[in-house]
Amino acid sequence: MLIFSSKRLYQFIIIPQPMQEKKYISQFFCRCLVSITLAAGALLCACDRRSARLDLLACDDSIRDYVSIEPHSVAVYASREDRASGRIECRIYDDEYEIFSRMFACMNEKEIAAAYLAKGSGRFTDSLKERVASCNNGNHRPNTRPNKGRILEGLRIAVDPGHSASNMDEAKRESKYMLIVAPDGRRFSFFEAALNLATARLLKKLLEDDGATVMLTRNENRQVYPIPYEAWRRRYFRRAVMEKVREGHITAAQGRILLRTGDDRRRLKFFNSEYEMPYRAEAINAFHPHLTIMVHYDASWPPHAPIQKYARLLEVLSKSHSSRDEHMAEIQEVLDSIPLTDRNTSTVFVPGCFLRGEVQTVEDRIALLRLIITSDLDRSIQFAAEVMKAFRSKLDVPAENAHMPASKEVGRCRTGVYARNLRMTRLVWGTLCLGEPLHQNHLAEAERLAVIEKGLIPERVVQVARAYHEAVRAYVRRYGVRESNPPK
Repeated sequence: MLIFSSKRLYQFIIIPQPMQEKKYISQFFCRCLVSITLAAGALLCACDRRSARLDLLACDDSIRDYVSIEPHSVAVYASREDRASGRIECRIYDDEYEIFSRMFACMNEKEIAAAYLAKGSGRFTDSLKERVASCNNGNHRPNTRPNKGRILEGLRIAVDPGHSASNMDEAKRESKYMLIVAPDGRRFSFFEAALNLATARLLKKLLEDDGATVMLTRNENRQVYPIPYEAWRRRYFRRAVMEKVREGHITAAQGRILLRTGDDRRRLKFFNSEYEMPYRAEAINAFHPHLTIMVHYDASWPPHAPIQKYARLLEVLSKSHSSRDEHMAEIQEVLDSIPLTDRNTSTVFVPGCFLRGEVQTVEDRIALLRLIITSDLDRSIQFAAEVMKAFRSKLDVPAENAHMPASKEVGRCRTGVYARNLRMTRLVWGTLCLGEPLHQNHLAEAERLAVIEKGLIPERVVQVARAYHEAVRAYVRRYGVRESNPPK
């Protein structure tokens, strides 16, 4: 890299005296052009987009042991030992970036993994290049001249309503529920899966009215994976744990804990992470959306939560009860209740922050490589910023600005947008965001959201759906859209 001091650069481009002769003018402009070119080149080297992406993707320095960003390629290693010995698992050259990017629009996960492993340090085969070149992505391109009022004509959008509980008992097992006791004794009870689904259905209607083709990963309050969790747990749980240990998705120690534990919440979390989420992601990727929206709502555990619970427990214990069962029911309510928070912010997440041990499988390393080479991460950040802007304007709730574990802020100008270690955001290809507006356990929000338990659609849910819709329109106007997984 060339480095100029400000004084030296000024001397290089300073206007010569006198300027009467044409050759001096010519020399001056040539020098300016050379200086600008060199400065721009140095700036581009310093701001290599691949390295900037890796900074958001590597939450632990060990992740960098598996990837090498070179001037004209990116190399991936299966282990630290392989890197030390120079044994490359796959190298993508800069003139192959577009081919690699388009593979995600033409091939499924198994085909991509096979091509990745077969490539090694060599070049993509002619047959693969021909297949990618002949892949018809016309169905995945929006209308360039949409009808007036239907600016999303031809756009494909996937909407994933997070979680899957159909009742409060299932929501408690997912740990995604609200059971709130207000200071005046009022009680509010609802669960996030229902809010997410209601939002997704409203959003689907808004987007379709604008001309988009919309896919919902679920249209009911139930899981998406075809085998019900209870049946899966009885018939396949032990075999599934051993299989995931063998494939490197979980460690042997994690497998032993799962097999020995009686904690059904831990087993359900394993099921959701290793079966439910990948199944949803596979359906989304097969749809080849231009945009994917993962719908969630936020909640936070306040620092004074133990004090809240302790005070309520003392109150219950001091009361007289008509029966022991009534007494125990009130104690259980205290234990199950969610403490109120004074915070009420919104957050939007994009892929990022791989943690130690999270690139042990070929699929994980391909996900890391895709996010380094393609513009998926860049465009997801742009889209997430539009979503956050719409949240602020439609909901009148500020953006989150606190530090979060396993997260990185994407930039000072995009407050509230974080690259976070969320599995679903890495499994899905293309431009996406995972939104978490509002805090469900903020008293004012809980009052408004709890009407969903009466079969009503909360006005806040309507506002959130409209915010997403406005963000999609703004993103399309500002940035346009491209085929799934556009190249750098």
